[in-house]
Parts: sequence; structure tokens; C-alpha cells
Amino acid sequence: DRARFISKVVLEFGFIMWPLSIVNNSLKLIINALSLRFRTHFTRRTHSEYLNGITFYKMTNLDTRIQNVDQLITQDISKFSESLSHLYSDTVKLLVDIFLFAYKLGQAIGGTAPLAMVGYFFCSAVILRNISPPIGKYTAVEQNLGGQFRYTHLRIITHAEEIAFYGGGERERELVNSSFHHIVQHIKKVYKLRFLNGVFDSVLVKYGATMIAYYILARLAFDPKCAGQVASGAVDPTQIMEDYSRNSRFLTNLSQAMGRLILAGRDITRFAGYTARVSELFTVLNDVSAGKYERSMVEVEAMVTSGTVDTRALGGHVVHQDGVIDFVHVPVVTPNGDILVRDLTFRIDSGMNYLITGPDGCGKSSLFCILGDLWPQFAGSVVKPRPQELFYVPQKPYLPLGTFRDQVIYPHSHADATARGFADDDLVNLLQVVHLEYLVGREGGWNSIRDWGDVLSGGGKQRVAMTRLFYHQPQFAILDECTSAISVDVEGIMYNHAKRVGITLFTVSHRTSLFKYHDFLLRFDDEGGYSFDPLSVDDDETPFSFSHGKSGYAATHSTTEEVTTSSSVGEPDSVSTMSSVKDDGTSSDK
Repeated sequence: DRARFISKVVLEFGFIMWPLSIVNNSLKLIINALSLRFRTHFTRRTHSEYLNGITFYKMTNLDTRIQNVDQLITQDISKFSESLSHLYSDTVKLLVDIFLFAYKLGQAIGGTAPLAMVGYFFCSAVILRNISPPIGKYTAVEQNLGGQFRYTHLRIITHAEEIAFYGGGERERELVNSSFHHIVQHIKKVYKLRFLNGVFDSVLVKYGATMIAYYILARLAFDPKCAGQVASGAVDPTQIMEDYSRNSRFLTNLSQAMGRLILAGRDITRFAGYTARVSELFTVLNDVSAGKYERSMVEVEAMVTSGTVDTRALGGHVVHQDGVIDFVHVPVVTPNGDILVRDLTFRIDSGMNYLITGPDGCGKSSLFCILGDLWPQFAGSVVKPRPQELFYVPQKPYLPLGTFRDQVIYPHSHADATARGFADDDLVNLLQVVHLEYLVGREGGWNSIRDWGDVLSGGGKQRVAMTRLFYHQPQFAILDECTSAISVDVEGIMYNHAKRVGITLFTVSHRTSLFKYHDFLLRFDDEGGYSFDPLSVDDDETPFSFSHGKSGYAATHSTTEEVTTSSSVGEPDSVSTMSSVKDDGTSSDK
């Protein structure tokens, strides 16, 4: 019947295909929207905790459980969200199909057939569960190896200049190839395991299920009761073929749904791997925020007993008070428990400018880490101003992404600067102090965006950092070799201006030109000792070393016999650079 065929097949199907297409693609849209919502939620929560205070520093410098936080935040959360969004649709829809087709098949040929199929797939699932490899564990390992491989390339980008000067391309190639080799070996192992697992999956879920299905559908021909009815003519053979065709569709759909549900277990185990990675991220975030960190520790008497440090249980005591920095019996200890100075006591009142000297690794920068709450305070008491009244200027300043204005007022925004009463003209006046006012015009104004790390020379970066100090105008300034690439005359202008506006200087430097800007000398030796004396510019004795070889304090409080060093994490090496500063403010570092 051509007319009926056209009306049923062409017209009705042509009418229904639009709703079907809309529904199917709507399901995909909802799944993708769920994935994006999950990723947005977890990423924002991670950013909120990771960038809360100095948690980001503690996770990368104190705690050693996670080596590639960027990999977790940028990639693992995305894959976790995608797997999570498919979890509901890939399992609930299959369960609905199973119950629906089992019910229809039971109506057609009795309840034995669907029960037989369900029982077979249940046994297959138990067998596959016991012989399947731990895909979740291997997924987590693969993500971790991928993060390490990415980190090796990131190091090359970060230290490209140093590597190029050393001619280290060949060595770096060995390192990245070695890291990539570990990924390849792991993936090969996973592929082999998946191959063997796939063979059993196909035999049990696909071909074995097909054999059972054929037997169930053939009951009408081979079962004695059904066969007798066919032979006697009680059942119309045409009806048998019609029932066979309908029941085969029911049974095929039931088998496919149950097979996909069993195989979805592999996706769930892969999802478990992503879950383990993301769960570890939030666990470490919570621990670090609560003052706990884990790392390899050295054996130190009565201070650290395990690889887990709870800073809340330590003996250090902090009091916030403006106008003073007071250390009383505070040991300078690295995060892994290595003692640099066993007992440090000194006091700085506002207006008392201090110069700190000593050999590399003696505890100069480590002292600032304790003062800035970057490192845990194991004992003693510290009186210091609020964090807003302490400002750190390192030898290599950080230049954020953004406009030239952002470089001066960081970490404030333009709105914050305006609220504090700083207009652009006021910022120009600060640039004039460091002789950089011309940069505003040369670089296209305050709103120009550049890669400022490349635009500015080493001396220019340091002068921008000092301008940033004058903008914030804290009570105390921690200056860590921050003028090593600046000429002596400009350096003097900046130090005089800092003293004139009431900033107390706390300087680490080996420059003799800085003596006249400081009143006291805090001098460390390399044996755990220190001295604390007034500084006289007329004193011919160099303040950079102990003339008698060892301080009296170090002689009586030496810690070299008591500290066992496994992986000492001391202060960063101070690198003094010479530079030729030109009249235009640029410099060539040497």
C-alpha cells in the first residue's frame, strides 16, 4: 500500500524526526552545561582556597605532597567535571532501559528470559570485576606523570636564558626525554592490560551474551512444549516469526543496555582516578590552610618528630603591634627542620634602620620568611606590625600581568589606588624619585600593557619595585639586595627618600655604600651565631665577616653537631649582579 507507506514512514517519521533531534541534542547540551557548571564550581572553589592569604606559597614550598598544582587546577578538574557530568546519563539511562526492556520481554516470553539474561550479566560483572586491572590507580599515575612532564618544559621556559648561557640544551633534552619515557612506558603497560581486559570483556559481555540470547529466542523451536504447539498448528508460524522479530529487538536492547552498564564500570574506575587526584588537592588545601604540612624532615631534638608539622601545635607566639619588630628566643629553622640559628633575639623600633650581613645560607632571607609568616615559627615570640605595614622588595621583583600602572600599585587595583587618593600625577611624582618618569610617555601611557619583564632592564625593574614601596609607604621595608643593579647615586636618592617619608629600613646587602643609611648591624656567621651592634660608618673593620673567625654566641651555641641534614632547604642564594646603568634608565646586566 504505497499511500499508507508514504503516510506512515515518510510523513509521520519526517514529522517526528525534528522533536527527536531536538531532544537528543538537548541531552548533549545539558550534559555539557553540567560539565561546565561543575568545572566552574570546583575551579572557583580551588582559586578561593589556593589564593587565600599565602596558601599558594605554602603548598609549593612547604608541603611536598603535590608537585604539580597547576596540572590539577587546569586539567584534572576539567576531566573530573566531564566524567562527573556523564556519570548520571551513562548509568541512569541504562538502568531505565534495562527495566523497560526486561519488563516487555517478560510480557512476551515470560519472566525466565530476562532473569536469565540479568543473571548471566551479573556473573559476568563479578568475573570482570575480579580480573580487571585498577584503572583508577593507573589514571591517577598517568595524570601525575603528565604533570611532571609539563613541569620539565615549564622549567626550560622559565630558565631559558640561564640554560642558553650554559649550553644546556643537550642535558635538558635528556631530562625531558626521560620524563616523557616514563609516560610512554606507563601508557604501554596500561594498553597491554586494557587489551587483555578487552578480550574478556568481548567474550563475556558481547559474544557470550549473544549465545544466551539466541538460545532464549530459539525456545519456540527447540523447547518441547513450544515445539509441540508449533507442530500441531496451535501457533501460527507467521505469528512466531513476528514474535521472534519483536522479542529479538527487546532482547538486543536489553543485552546492549546491560553490556554498556558493565563496561561503564571502566569509565567509573577512570573517574575514580580523577576523583582521587582532585580529592588530594582539596585535602592538602585544607591541611595547609589549617597550618599543617608534610615533607621530609631532619632529626632535630625536641622540635620535629615526624614528617607532618602542625604549626598550631608549635611553641611560637606572634603579637601584632605597630612600630616595632621584636624577636625573643626565636630559632631560625627551615620548613624541613634544619636549624640555621638556634636562638635569635633582637628588637627594632620605628626609625632604627638595620643592615643585615652574612655569608650565603646563614639565615638572612630565612629570617624574613619567618617575619612574613612564610615559614613556621617553631619557638619563641615575635612582635611585629600588621602584614600591611611590612613590605618586601626582593632582588628580582615580580612584575604582574597588566598595565604600567599595575606595576607601580601592585597588588592594589586602579580603584584601590584612587580610593587611597593617588591620581596618576601622584604616581608620576613617585617615578621621579627613582628617575623613571619618562617611561610613562615612552611606553604609551599608564594603561599600556606590555610584557614588562622583557621591556624593563634589571635596574629598571628594581626601581619600579622601589616606586611600589614608596606608593604603599609601610612602616617597615624589607630590602633584600634590591638595589644590586642600580647605580650608587640613584640608590642613595631612594634610601634618603624612604627615610624621609618614615619607612624603617631592614636591608640585606653587601654594598659598603649603604652603611650611611643604617644605624645598626645584624651580622650572621656561617655557624649558627650572630652579633647585634650599632653601625659606625667610620669603623674600618668590615661588617661582612667576623674578624676573629667565630662569634662568641656561635662558640657556645654551635648547632653543627646536632643537626642532621637530609635535604636542607635554606635561604635562597643571594646573587649580586653588576650593571651598567644608562641615562635612559635601561641597563645591561652582567
